Amino acid sequence: MSTTNNLSDQSSIEDLLKEAFRLLKIAEKKTGVNLIDNLSYREFTTIEQLRELLPSIKKKIGRTGDDATAVDEDYHHIEHKSGTNKYKTLTKNCFPRMMFDKQNDSVRREYIYNYDGISLSYFEYYEPYPTAVVFVSRDHVKKLHPLMRQRQQEKIVQFEQRIAEGKNIGRDAITIGINDLLEYVGKENLICWLRGQRITSDTFFNMIEQGKIKINQ
Repeated sequence: MSTTNNLSDQSSIEDLLKEAFRLLKIAEKKTGVNLIDNLSYREFTTIEQLRELLPSIKKKIGRTGDDATAVDEDYHHIEHKSGTNKYKTLTKNCFPRMMFDKQNDSVRREYIYNYDGISLSYFEYYEPYPTAVVFVSRDHVKKLHPLMRQRQQEKIVQFEQRIAEGKNIGRDAITIGINDLLEYVGKENLICWLRGQRITSDTFFNMIEQGKIKINQ
């Protein structure tokens, strides 16, 4: 009988939390990753899917710097972005956006041009593995650079205006959405997974357009 079945409907919140954290501790010992620190499970499970494409991919430990590398495939700066929501159908509008923060820092602004692979993953609530993953490979990631530069310049203008008005600079992140990937990278150049299975980008986006990917059910 599984551990879950041993917990009856009458289990207290304390019992449930203790059991959940006991299992998380076991998982950390097996993976070497604290899976709930800064939502690290999202990076870990996305990497597990990307391993089909990049066999040498490894998660980098820590909150700063790159999220992963795949040295054998000549990837040294892989960035993972992810998000979730409560919608019932996965659409382009509810797909998470890539967020690059601390854009008031010139060093951070320049660092995003080092990325040689970027993934964007959608997670359903309380699901440890991504429902959908879209990956921009090293062959195409530079196609995003003009858009990144444009968004940064727009932010810098906002920063200057707010400072001149004696205000805090406010939110300092730039974002890139799925429609931006389609426009700048091109659908045919995106690599896609749906519920752990790699599928063609045509199939993936056709399913999204037709409302065939049900989520949070």
